[in-house]
Amino acid sequence: MAEEKRQFIDDQRRRNAFEGKFGQGKRRFGWGLIREKLALTQGSTIAMNILVMNLEKLLELLFVLFTCWFHLLWARGSVNNAHSDLLLTHGVMA
Repeated sequence: MAEEKRQFIDDQRRRNAFEGKFGQGKRRFGWGLIREKLALTQGSTIAMNILVMNLEKLLELLFVLFTCWFHLLWARGSVNNAHSDLLLTHGVMA
């Protein structure tokens, strides 16, 4: 009985995650507004929306990675040193 209850809860968690992404697609990417008549064009529209959702997630992860990397460089002072070295080589700072 306990194993069945655990399995039911695990299934609910997975279902909630899936339904959440589906709801996001309907709200933010217009899945509820698809008006194509042919099944092939409907599938293509949904596939493009899923691609955009995945690219958006990838872009978000890259942004976080870039900001962490930039903060590390800034904390070590290498950004400041590189900037001043660049200005010195071009004769801006004397």
